[in-house]
Amino acid sequence: MRKRSGRPPRFAAVPNETVDDADNLDLEALGLLTVVLRHRDGYEITLHEIAEKYGYGRDGLAGAWGLLQVARYIVKVSIQWAGDNQWSTEVVVYDTPATDDEVQELLESIAREPNVRTVQVKEPTKSARERAAKHLAKVEAKRKVKRERRKLDFEVPGQAEESGRGRGTRRGEDRGSGAAAGAAAAAPAKPPRKSATPKKPTQKKEPGRRLTRQEAAAMKQVEAAFPEELRALLPSYRPPVLRDAILDALDSRTPDVLVERVKRRWWKHGYEEAALPGGKGIGSAVGVAVALLRQDCREPMCEDGVILDTGAPCRTCEQGMNGSVPAQRDRSGGEQGDGAPTQQRSGGSHDGRDAVPPAQRRWKCRSCHILGKPGFTAPEDGLCRECQEAEAAAAAARERMERELKEAEARREQLAREHWNAMVEDAYREHAERERATAEDRERREAEEQRRLQEAQETRLLQEKIARENPYLLPYSQTA
Repeated sequence: MRKRSGRPPRFAAVPNETVDDADNLDLEALGLLTVVLRHRDGYEITLHEIAEKYGYGRDGLAGAWGLLQVARYIVKVSIQWAGDNQWSTEVVVYDTPATDDEVQELLESIAREPNVRTVQVKEPTKSARERAAKHLAKVEAKRKVKRERRKLDFEVPGQAEESGRGRGTRRGEDRGSGAAAGAAAAAPAKPPRKSATPKKPTQKKEPGRRLTRQEAAAMKQVEAAFPEELRALLPSYRPPVLRDAILDALDSRTPDVLVERVKRRWWKHGYEEAALPGGKGIGSAVGVAVALLRQDCREPMCEDGVILDTGAPCRTCEQGMNGSVPAQRDRSGGEQGDGAPTQQRSGGSHDGRDAVPPAQRRWKCRSCHILGKPGFTAPEDGLCRECQEAEAAAAAARERMERELKEAEARREQLAREHWNAMVEDAYREHAERERATAEDRERREAEEQRRLQEAQETRLLQEKIARENPYLLPYSQTA
């Protein structure tokens, strides 16, 4: 996040009204505001670096940062650039709370800058608003107790002085000495008993927002993704900071994406090696859980260096322009990033803890990501025994399926050949029957023609015979 001045600098010191603003700021938030005001414009604000420099935890400073943002000492502005449609976040710092007119003027001035497409104010998170409300309630409760104590301090000493004067007078009368009575009257009153001090009123803890059924199911799904080593170190109850971190992550990601993020970062950020026997160990289990969930890049669609909707590398992560340094882990070295077990900056400084010895490092199966036994070298194929057996079973199943497919294809081809042969035989048989019927019909017609010719010949011979034997009948014959 890049710093931008809200007003021209008037003086180097923090204004008195800001120092006295106990309703909105605690000492940690006031100190953080002083550190941020001290830096020049264009300073890349990284809470992790500030926490390391002053010996604080990043989560604590994140809470102080939320108080400053709720009180409008800090205004976060999201800017979309027209050139590449990318979003960036700038932090505007005020030495006194910003007014609505100043925020509107700020947005208009940024909108007039070249290459700016959209500008909008990034509101504080729900956890920051709840923390500010709790801080104000705590301050008001202490002020109320102080007023009651002051009221008792004014009332009780007067009563004691009056009773003391009465007792002194009686003692003087008994002893017969007026000086003793005067001394008793001038003696200071006894302080009130402790029982007279009012008890501090108990503040009822403000209940958190009740989760919906979908939110509760999603939160359980995300928590179930934490490795067993981490779940064993987490408290039995759900810390508010972890609850808020899960809800903030669920605002922009689905539970399945967060589950993959937790599993990936547990291995990639080096927590897995730190949790091994002989490793560095995990200092804050809650901090590690929050680091596994939070969004490190300012790009909304960036998921550990990859844009979700396009699958392209995140240019903001490649250019190192994030508000917090992204985790970039080397297999042979350590881890760089917020909350990582092994941290190493560009100057070569280390957190002082030795890395895991090479003999105790374990190889990871490239399929199921399960760690192998320490001291054993990784197989050539990079698979554990179970995955090798699964691969062999899958290969055998594929071979069996291919064999069955080939057999089915051969049977189909055999059936097709048999069907074709049957069709050919039927065609030949039908042709032979047609040829036989044609031949029989031809023979029948020829026989009929022969019979007709023979009958005609016999009739002609008979007529000739009758004509020879009976010539007188010729005039009466129809055939003459």
